[in-house]
Amino acid sequence: MTLRVLISAGEVSGDQHLGRVVQAIKARMPEAEVRGMGGKECREAGADLVVDCYKSGAAMGFSELLRSAGSILGSFRCLSSLIKSWRPHVVILVDYPDFNLRLARVAKKAGCKVLYYIPPKVWAWRTGRVEKIKRYVDRIAAIFPFERDFYERHGYQSVTYVGHPLADQNSSLVSEVQRNESVLFLPGSRKFEVERLLPPMLRAFERVRSVKPQLRGTVLLASNMSEEFAKQIAITAVKPETFAAIDWSNGTPLLEMQRARVAALKSGTCNLEGALAELPFVSVYSGSRLSKVIVWTFVALKEYSPVNIIKPGAVRELMHVKLDDAELARELLAIYDDGPVRDRMLTDLKYVRTALIEHDAERSVEGATVSERVAQMVFNMAEL
Repeated sequence: MTLRVLISAGEVSGDQHLGRVVQAIKARMPEAEVRGMGGKECREAGADLVVDCYKSGAAMGFSELLRSAGSILGSFRCLSSLIKSWRPHVVILVDYPDFNLRLARVAKKAGCKVLYYIPPKVWAWRTGRVEKIKRYVDRIAAIFPFERDFYERHGYQSVTYVGHPLADQNSSLVSEVQRNESVLFLPGSRKFEVERLLPPMLRAFERVRSVKPQLRGTVLLASNMSEEFAKQIAITAVKPETFAAIDWSNGTPLLEMQRARVAALKSGTCNLEGALAELPFVSVYSGSRLSKVIVWTFVALKEYSPVNIIKPGAVRELMHVKLDDAELARELLAIYDDGPVRDRMLTDLKYVRTALIEHDAERSVEGATVSERVAQMVFNMAEL
C-alpha cells in the first residue's frame, strides 16, 4: 500500500522545515504520495501542492492576513476537501496554529492520524489550546527540550522531542574558525525591526569603540534585506569614523557568529544560533508601547529569548520601547573580556547547545537528523 501524507505549512520557515521532512520521507519511500499546502521547499522536495502558501496569503503578516482572509478560507476548504476525499494515512502540521488546529479537527473526524511538528507555543500564551491538541492531535514532534514536560503536566503524553531543526546545522560549524576582535549585530529580517534596532545598536558600538578603538563591527543582514537600505539608516546614526569601522554581510549566520567576539542579536531564533556557535551575546528588542502591553498581559513568560527559556538567565535581555544604546554598550563590554561574567555565559550557552542537539532516542525515533526523526514518526504512525 502506498503511503499517503498530507502536509500543511503556512509560513516561510514552516515550508523550509517541512520541505526537509518531505525529502526524508521520499528518500526512504520514493513512491510515497505527499500532497497539501506548502511553498518552494516542499515542492522541490517532491510534494504535490494543492495550495501554495506564498500565493494564498498564508505566508503574509497580520495586516496582509486581514486583506487575504477570503483566500485563506479558500485554502482551508481546499485542504479539508482533500482530507475527506483522499483519506491520507498521516497529516503533518507545522506551526501556523490557528489554521492548523482547525485542520487537525477535520483530519481527526475523517479518521486520519495527525502529527504536529513544531507545535503551537502554548507554554508561552493561550495555554487553553492544549485541550484542542488533546482532542485532535495524535502525536507531537517537539523542537524544545522542555515541551515534553510541559505537555505531560497538562495531561498529554504523546510528545517526542526530536531536537531543534537548527541543530542539524551543527555539522556545518568549522572547528578551526578563530574569533576576532569584532562585534556582530543582527537587527532582524523586517524593515521596521532594522529601523528601530540598527541605529541604537550602532550607537552602542560607537560607545564600545571609545573604550576599545581597535574594534570593528559587522552587521549581518537577512537575505531579504537590502544593504543599501540598511546603510542609509546607519550613516545618519553614527559618526563617519564609526561607520567606516562597520562591515556588512549577507553571509551564513553560524559562520559569522563563530568569528565574532560578542554580539547584539534581535530576540528570536537567531539567539539559538548564537548558542550553537557559543557566542556571548545580548538579546534585544524594541516595540511599540501597545505591543509591550500586549506581551506583558498575555505572554506567560518572564524571559523572552528562546535561549533563556531553555536556560533561565543565560543571556541579558534588553526589551524596551526604545533601546538604550548606553545600556547595550555596558552589557557588551561586560561580556567582551575574559572573566567570570563571560565564562558563566559560555557555560550556559554550552548547556543550551547540548539541549538543542539531544533528542528522545529512547522513544524509538531513528535518524541522524531532525527531519529523519520526524519522517520516522510518520512511518510509525502510518503502520503500513
